Amino acid sequence: MSTIGKFFIVLNLALAGLFVGSAASLINKSDSYRVQLEAKASEMDAMKDAKDAEIAKGAANLRQSVDERMRLYSENGQLTANLGAETARGITAKDKNDQLEGQLQSIEGKLNDLSSTNSELNSELSGLRRQFESVRSERDSALDVRDAAALTAKSAVEEANMATGEASDLRLQLARETERANQTEARLATAVSLYSIDVTTIGAQPAMEGTVTSVEESGGATYVVIDLGRNDSVQPGYTYDVFNGSVYKGRISVLTVNESKSAASVAMYNAPIAAGDRVVTRL
Repeated sequence: MSTIGKFFIVLNLALAGLFVGSAASLINKSDSYRVQLEAKASEMDAMKDAKDAEIAKGAANLRQSVDERMRLYSENGQLTANLGAETARGITAKDKNDQLEGQLQSIEGKLNDLSSTNSELNSELSGLRRQFESVRSERDSALDVRDAAALTAKSAVEEANMATGEASDLRLQLARETERANQTEARLATAVSLYSIDVTTIGAQPAMEGTVTSVEESGGATYVVIDLGRNDSVQPGYTYDVFNGSVYKGRISVLTVNESKSAASVAMYNAPIAAGDRVVTRL
């Protein structure tokens, strides 16, 4: 296999590895985003449940305080009615009146305490509502992050699929190039065996140009004589491409060499070779 062929094989393998590595990195990043999103969503749900429980507890306390205040108002009304009834009946016992006044003061004190408690509960309820709004805002932000992460994950999967497809195409192309290189090596080995070519001297063949002087047929084979010989540094195994103007006729391989001429066999046939055709060194 030639050095260029090996270079392209290594280059294709490196590109395939790069595509596969990029796809794996994108998939890992997508999985990391999804795990972070799920953890954040669970944390937001837990915080929301806790705040909802606190809000429900504060609302229940508030309703209980309102009910107690209404009961005391009702009791106060009843006592007031009793006092009026007693007064109407002429009962003016000071002790009874003092007792009733004391009860009224006690009730008023309780009402004041309830009012204070109600204010505190209202303040706590307002704070809980603000916290709930904050939690809901954070939840909405987390949902936005989740949607962005899902979009990123989808994009990463699409890029990974594209990279996998490109890597598959590169592997197929590499297999084809490898098969082509193997076929070329097989043809080269066949040519070396058939024509006794020394492959170590092929690359050292100097550039030269000559002319076909005659063509002979013998034993079903075609032999070509050219006007280049030992004086021109021609050696057995040298190959030349044959042209007539712009028409490519084939390739010949030198078999024997004398001082001024060489005999060659047809190594590749494209059109009949005739005297006067031009031969040039294979590039």
